Order: sequence, then structure tokens, then C-alpha cells
Amino acid sequence: MLKIYWNELKKMKRKKVTMTLFAIGFLLPAFSVLLCVHSHYRFRNLVGMNEMFGSFLLVPFLFSVQLLSLFEMEEQNQTLKNILIIGIPKEKIFLSKLLASLTIVLLFIAVNTIYTMIGGLFLKNYTADFLLIFEKLFMTSAAAVGATFPVTVLIVLLRKKNLVAMISVNCFVLLEFLLVWQLSMFHCLGLHLPILIAYRITYPIGIFDYTENLQLGLDTLYYPADKGILILVFTVMISFAVSMWIYRSQEI
Repeated sequence: MLKIYWNELKKMKRKKVTMTLFAIGFLLPAFSVLLCVHSHYRFRNLVGMNEMFGSFLLVPFLFSVQLLSLFEMEEQNQTLKNILIIGIPKEKIFLSKLLASLTIVLLFIAVNTIYTMIGGLFLKNYTADFLLIFEKLFMTSAAAVGATFPVTVLIVLLRKKNLVAMISVNCFVLLEFLLVWQLSMFHCLGLHLPILIAYRITYPIGIFDYTENLQLGLDTLYYPADKGILILVFTVMISFAVSMWIYRSQEI
């Protein structure tokens, strides 16, 4: 399993998509830092911006597009048949692609944390705690990935239709982010969508320093954490089971 996973990581270096994703992953957090420094925002504003645009936009985007790219490579190079001939089950192939995509997410969280720390040097109320910031970004990103897991079903279903798959995956991620970003404007508080639940249960975690004017947001966005986590876990489990079943039953 480890060898298959390592091979999937090596495949990434040969894809222009991966290089593009790395560039986006480096540039967007840098833009957030420059914007906050230029506008003289507080450190908590930078953390909040990197959580919103990093955890709930870039992380689902990186995860989805990278996973789709790995399946596309398999189709373009027609390697699946050769891999199956040597006795490697489809389950391990699927898991290795999934883990490789999650590795990209983890690397981005580390980069996002480093940029946040660097930006904090120039902002007010800065607290140099790398582990705390990493923990906040990791937890919000993990929730966002869990909520985005249904995209795996979409990727597996459309893995032989590259253009349609790319458009569908991007639309899925952008729609999720739009709902989160404009949650109140779209009156989405009554919707129990996984991505909205992920945002609502991690909102208190993302607050770097508490102020009284944040209480309204805490009260408005409140969602029972235990119930929210349970829904996200079921979302991941069902999405994984369905996508795995589809992948195993598809013809080569």
C-alpha cells in the first residue's frame, strides 16, 4: 500500500495541474497577508481570512482537483489494466489516490500556517503560537474536506469524461464556498448541508481572540458540535463507500 501511495505522489510531479495547484496554494495566502498588512488589520482578521479562503475554498479545491487529476492520469496512460494484472486490488489504488490528495491538503495547511505567522509579525495583537494556528487551520480544513467528500462520487462517476468532470468538480466546490461565504445573505441557516455544518461547528474554533461583538456571530451560527461531527462522519463514510463501490464495479 505504501509503495502504491508513493507512486501516486511521484505521478504528481509530472502533471502541470499539480504545479498549478502548488502555485495557487502559495500565492493566495500571500495575497491575504499583503492585504491585511496594507489595510492594517489585526492578526485575528488574517487568521479569519485564511480560514475562510484557505480552509473553505482552497482546501476543497486542492483536494478535489488533485484527486480528479490522479484518476485522469490513470485513464490517459491506460495504466489501470496493467496494475490490476500484477494483483493490486482496486481498493488499494483508490485509497492511495485519496491519501495522495490529502497529503497535498496537509502541505497547504502547513504553508497557510507559515504565511499566517509571517503576516502576524506585521499586525496588531500578534501571538506567536505556530501549533495553535496550525491546529485551528487543520480542524477547519478537516471539516471542509469531510463536507466536500461527496465530490469523490462525482469524480469516480465522471473519471472517463475529463472536461465534464473538471467543470462539475469546480462548480461543486465553488457552490459550496459561495454558500458558506454568503451564508446569512442567502438565508442558509435552515439548511443542514454538510459544508454549512462544517463552517458552523468550526466557527468558534477559528476565533483567535474573543471580543463582545463576536457573540452575535456565535449565537447566529451555533450548531451542536456533536451532531455536526456525526453528520460529517456519516457524509465521509457514505461518500467513501459509494465511490469505492462504483470504482470497483466500473469496467476498465
